[in-house]
Amino acid sequence: MTRLLVVDDHPTYRQGLVALLQKYEDLDVPVEAAGAADAIKKVSETMPDMVIMDINMKNGNGLQAAETICRDYPPVKVLILSVSDREEDLFSALRAGASAYVLKTATLTELVASIRAVAAGDSALSPAMANKLVREFRRGAKSSRGDLYALSAREIEILGLAARGESNKEIARACFISETTVKAHFRSILSKMEVKNRAGAVAIATRRGFISHDYAACVLR
Repeated sequence: MTRLLVVDDHPTYRQGLVALLQKYEDLDVPVEAAGAADAIKKVSETMPDMVIMDINMKNGNGLQAAETICRDYPPVKVLILSVSDREEDLFSALRAGASAYVLKTATLTELVASIRAVAAGDSALSPAMANKLVREFRRGAKSSRGDLYALSAREIEILGLAARGESNKEIARACFISETTVKAHFRSILSKMEVKNRAGAVAIATRRGFISHDYAACVLR
């Protein structure tokens, strides 16, 4: 059972989303919040598994709240659910430590799939936001900077597959290694890059071009 905290300053939308999510047997929403400060308070009180939060709210900045939650309560994962499709908001959310960025135009099925992916330790992006990440990846791929963090060739390969949206299982299959080994590589990557999760690592990789142009053309075709 994944325990969720839903945060949104529009009560009708928030309560409607809570009611829909409660219909899934593996999801529970024992608490909700109307703003950023309230979200941080309720995280400290209830320690949910995941916070689903908007970023532009009347009662505080969701990005700042996400950063606080990810920093002070590392076991709690953050999924951003927003109308904003701006690249700046996407990268700010990932830098803050969010594990997923889903647009409010997503279907309920897509949202639930993203929640389950994050709960399983993966990252999730709405297709439109993933496309923005890919464009940044292609722009940055002209100059390789993998050595900046002393990443190994295998770690760079895994980052490239993660940037394409592959899950741990899919990466393991593509690289002919076990999922346990994939997770070990990600622990090494996060440690070297000093980021909180794979989404943040992918964000930096796309900005700085850790993958060579030829390899990027391969993994992004």
